[in-house]
Amino acid sequence: MKKNLLLLTAAIVLAWSCAAAAGEMPRFMKGDATILGGNAHLSKAAGDTIQLMGPTGSGAAYLGDFEAGWNGWTTEDLTRTTISHWQVSDFGLAPGERAAWCGDTAFASCDDSLDASGGYGHNWHDLLVFRRAVADPQAAASVQLTASLQWDSEPGFDYVYLSTKTNGQIGYTNIRSWDGAGSESVSEFMSFDPAELIDGTDVYVLFRFQSDGGWDDEDCSWPTSGACRVDDVVVTISQGGQADIVSSTDFQDGTFGDWVIAYPDGVGDFAQIWSGLEDIDPCRTNYSNQIAFIDDNIVVPGTGGGTCVNWCYGPAGYIVNTVGGLAGPAFHVQNFVDSPIMAWPNASYDGVLLEFDVFRHEDLSVDAPGVFYMFGVRSGTSAAATGDATWLDRNGVYFGDGDYFREFFPVTDLMTPGRTHVQVQLGVWEAGWIWGWIGNDGYPAPYFDNVSLKIYPFSGPGMSTNELRIANDAFPEVDAINLTDLGSLHVRFDAAQNISPSTHLRNDPGDSTVIDIVPVRTGATLAGPPMLHYVIDANPLFDPYRTSPVSGAVPGAPADPGTGIPDDAKWAFDLPDTGLLFPGDVLHYYVRAGDDVGGDVQYSTLPANLAGFGDFSHPLAYSSSFTVHALPSIRDDGFGGFDVPGILFWNDFANRGGEDEWYGALSNLGFRAGVDYDIYYTNRPDSGVGNGIGGRTSGLALEFYDDMLYTSGDMAVATISNGDYNVDAGNDIGALLNWMSDGNKDLFLTGDSLVGDLAINAGAAGGAFSEDVMGVNLLATDVRSFINGQTTPLVRAVPGNPVIQTVDSWIAYGGCLQINTFDGVVARAGAQRLAEFTDQNGNPGAYSFAAATLNVYNGTNRIVSMPYDLRYLYTDTSAKDAAPLAARARILGEVLSFFGRDGDPGAVTGVVPEARFEVSNYPNPFNPSTQIAYSIKAPGRLTLKVFDVRGQLVKTLIDGHVEESSHILWDGTDASGAKVASGVYFTEARMGGDVQVGKMALVK
Repeated sequence: MKKNLLLLTAAIVLAWSCAAAAGEMPRFMKGDATILGGNAHLSKAAGDTIQLMGPTGSGAAYLGDFEAGWNGWTTEDLTRTTISHWQVSDFGLAPGERAAWCGDTAFASCDDSLDASGGYGHNWHDLLVFRRAVADPQAAASVQLTASLQWDSEPGFDYVYLSTKTNGQIGYTNIRSWDGAGSESVSEFMSFDPAELIDGTDVYVLFRFQSDGGWDDEDCSWPTSGACRVDDVVVTISQGGQADIVSSTDFQDGTFGDWVIAYPDGVGDFAQIWSGLEDIDPCRTNYSNQIAFIDDNIVVPGTGGGTCVNWCYGPAGYIVNTVGGLAGPAFHVQNFVDSPIMAWPNASYDGVLLEFDVFRHEDLSVDAPGVFYMFGVRSGTSAAATGDATWLDRNGVYFGDGDYFREFFPVTDLMTPGRTHVQVQLGVWEAGWIWGWIGNDGYPAPYFDNVSLKIYPFSGPGMSTNELRIANDAFPEVDAINLTDLGSLHVRFDAAQNISPSTHLRNDPGDSTVIDIVPVRTGATLAGPPMLHYVIDANPLFDPYRTSPVSGAVPGAPADPGTGIPDDAKWAFDLPDTGLLFPGDVLHYYVRAGDDVGGDVQYSTLPANLAGFGDFSHPLAYSSSFTVHALPSIRDDGFGGFDVPGILFWNDFANRGGEDEWYGALSNLGFRAGVDYDIYYTNRPDSGVGNGIGGRTSGLALEFYDDMLYTSGDMAVATISNGDYNVDAGNDIGALLNWMSDGNKDLFLTGDSLVGDLAINAGAAGGAFSEDVMGVNLLATDVRSFINGQTTPLVRAVPGNPVIQTVDSWIAYGGCLQINTFDGVVARAGAQRLAEFTDQNGNPGAYSFAAATLNVYNGTNRIVSMPYDLRYLYTDTSAKDAAPLAARARILGEVLSFFGRDGDPGAVTGVVPEARFEVSNYPNPFNPSTQIAYSIKAPGRLTLKVFDVRGQLVKTLIDGHVEESSHILWDGTDASGAKVASGVYFTEARMGGDVQVGKMALVK
């Protein structure tokens, strides 16, 4: 849910709390991005899952709700430290010499030949303070400081500062800062007015060092000789009419002399149990006890409270602090709650699933602060070892649109082998500054409740990755398509993510697919190197130039995280960048690994279920995450020329929803993948890692496509990007403009918040694209408030429009269970409104907003757009023009027909092949019963259970072997046959290594 932002015109690292891959930039994500491996043939006995943590009444050993208080949970402010690393030391000096050194000799050498032991670590904030009373407190004082300074830190992120602090000041005033490596004879002047003297008498000057959460000696990604060394410090305090006060410290006596160690103020520990919290989710509310981090100036006195701007639904209008709390505006809240350290319940069980409810709200609008929620887990071979272990996570910070959401994080691979204890962490981090969100229009969210930790049997090593670290679709490396030199058109096998820092001003996709692979069984070791298996549906046109086999397996190697030292928990896999993939090829792949305990070898694969591997009959036959399209699909036409599909479908929403709807509609219309249309799939598009179309071509490789279909689903950020290296380095806008530069191109754009993202987040280029290319002005980022609050408005085609001529009406569905927000746009002069939102009675003419728009750009390019995704286009069952095809298929067909594209009647199919493990229910919401359908890939054991919002099991519907896809009726009763109360319920289906979770509402 985005703020109701009314626009008169269309204008307009890092402090990382939980350890992830060394040196990896965190990514913002809307929901979990983890892809977990497993064994699809693992059969589990009924009742084999142990709920270690759960809600009151669940029978769990540890409580994950807060109805009775904290239940052993504790809180921590990660911005406050009580440890200092300043010391008087001879480290790195000649014998007999001493200085004030900020470092730790306990860090082992990262490379014996290049790096000595000692250095600095994550999240340091160390102060060395000089404080002295002046001679005349009623007079201003000037201070001169001279010193010898050496420093060695990660440039751009970790800094040495010379700072001052004044009376009543929150935070510090930085006089100078240093990063990178170097030395200097420092000479600086500072001044203090009488009112600025600490306690009315003292000047306060300090050296301080502050590091972020990665790239240092702790993870060996930036080896140093310690943060800094200060020596021969002279401080002179001068006041008119008074003798100078001079302090000289050379540290040779082994003491700090006139300098002292001090500890910084943290932003604040705001974690508190609240009841009766309000929210903006129209589908669900939770008035029970929840954890929140709201700054009301009572939990942490002295902050003044977090003041709301637009989102004032928190207690007394208070929100999460966005201005640095007690530490000052240069700092950002990092506040966590830690569970009790929990005893592991069964040594033979290695699988772990973390679940929790979160009310999430971060709209990432132009004035947003970037308040994200996070999780972490850690484990060890004793309670003490667990408490000392590093927190592990998925290197993500998470956000949502103003809704209650149940998160499911499989964390098996993050466990220590042979663990005896485990601990969970949840928290909030204001991290928007990393990507440029520095506003103060914050929220009371997040809220946490109903934490669950489930332990279950697991076969083989733990394997995980996300779509950012695996192979992405691509075009030829040469970009321009020269049909007289087919051998030059090789396509690289590269990962999605840009691995270059933003300061390098380039988009450099990772060369390897990286998978986390760790033995999780007690005493296990990997049974040889993991292997990547692949098969290619090879385009025979390029067989003369192909130098690598079209199927096979290659071993992985421990990945180098950038330190020069391979990490044996991360495995890199690569396929040849030349001689293997060519335009028109489609590649399927998976990774297989085994672990060995005394000769007992068990295997896992990633993805967990391999059904459909090698089946290229339909785009959804195999996992879209592990499918690579080499584009464009150039074919021999049999007459000495070439054929290329005229349509490119750019799926910029990945498999986060909508694939069935899009591919189903195309199949219904007789369009065939690889023949009539090509597919470009953006891996994990909500993270903005430079892998959109503009990250793989400048536009030259799009030359042979005349028409393009585009979906961004419900994403409100990182849609069509402008090439901003600080956010998304792929220049999608430039690529599309280059493609259209020759004219006669057609573009169909859909997405709930596409125009809002372009107009607000994508700079001048984005605003120009929405206005000039799409032909619309953005008036509101949420149209609901301007159409009488309708969440599922009826849309009517404007009579006589040239595009949508046979479908009179349809539904733009944005209702429960998860509210969608659609942009409010109007057609600009020269553009044509094709459809409109009606009033609540279904009458047209009530609003000026466009529900579909046609624009002609540069004379011959035709652009049709909708401010909602095709996925949310529902059939109006009361319409007079009801037809066998769904409205979305008919409207897509009319748009394509307007573009001059008609499907092959002989290729029409009625349904999308059942290629994936999926569960859905209908009707939803329901009363009194709903039919739950499940689609399976192969026969096997299926468990299908219903849980309530607190994570308690309501009823087991299926627990046994199933042969084929089918459905089952849930009549709204629990295991005893009693009728359950109205509310939200969840289905959890497990089959092999796959888990599917669905949400449904019983309304009475």
